[in-house]
Amino acid sequence: MQLKKNLAIAAVFLSASAAQAEDAAIVLGKSIYDEHCTICHGDDGKGGGQLGDLLPESPPDLTKISERSEGSFPIVRTYKVIVGGVAIPAHGGAGMPVWGRYFIADALKAEGASMVEAEQQAAGRVLSVVYYLESIQD
Repeated sequence: MQLKKNLAIAAVFLSASAAQAEDAAIVLGKSIYDEHCTICHGDDGKGGGQLGDLLPESPPDLTKISERSEGSFPIVRTYKVIVGGVAIPAHGGAGMPVWGRYFIADALKAEGASMVEAEQQAAGRVLSVVYYLESIQD
């Protein structure tokens, strides 16, 4: 059943224009960001979340990622940070929670997906957040 749902979603994305697909990914990314990231990074992405003061270092301003990367948004690096493969000082190593593993576990548990389906869903969720972060750059 989940495979049919994923194929239907893929068909919608493929039939839509590139701009529509990107807009849908950004909307999904914002939803995921609002649910999982605002607690530390704040509603506006500037680092003013409720738990920010409890971290070893303040969460960075996510609207300045491109600025910190010489004006170009680093899609792959941002993806790796979210998944959990890059050490970030404010997170005490690479442990921002490791969202890649969380999203995989969520798909396995909540949706009964196979490991391959869960990994694909997790990758899509993380990539949507990356697109959203790219869209909020100052």
